[in-house]
Amino acid sequence: MSGPALGGKVLDASALVALVRGRLSVMTWIDVARTAGIPLYLPSLAISEARALRADAGPDLADLLGHPWVVLGELDTTTAAAVEQLLERVAHTQPADAEPVEVVDVLAGHVVHIARTRRWPVLTTDPDRLCRLDHAVEVQLL
Repeated sequence: MSGPALGGKVLDASALVALVRGRLSVMTWIDVARTAGIPLYLPSLAISEARALRADAGPDLADLLGHPWVVLGELDTTTAAAVEQLLERVAHTQPADAEPVEVVDVLAGHVVHIARTRRWPVLTTDPDRLCRLDHAVEVQLL
């Protein structure tokens, strides 16, 4: 891979919940993306998590998904395998004195994998969730 990729942003579940709550920072990013044609990648798991956390998320998410610059990212078998490898590496590289990892965050793994692959920053209100998996992932705090 050479040079930075032109492109968009990856939104995690926290960004989608912030949108539903009417947070100005995420609404501004959405408007900028619409105006400038910046693609936004939405993992399907992030949409599911936002809907689980906010029962009123349906209309806002449907509006967002209805735009041509939004990419809905499904967790297909190839991507799932890459996310699994990422999570295994993280689970097996803990310090010797750390508690064993018993739960992994598949959604955060999917977001980090896509951000790495596309070389796009992640729009989030919860950067710690992502940085636990990859301290180098580029995040833009909303």
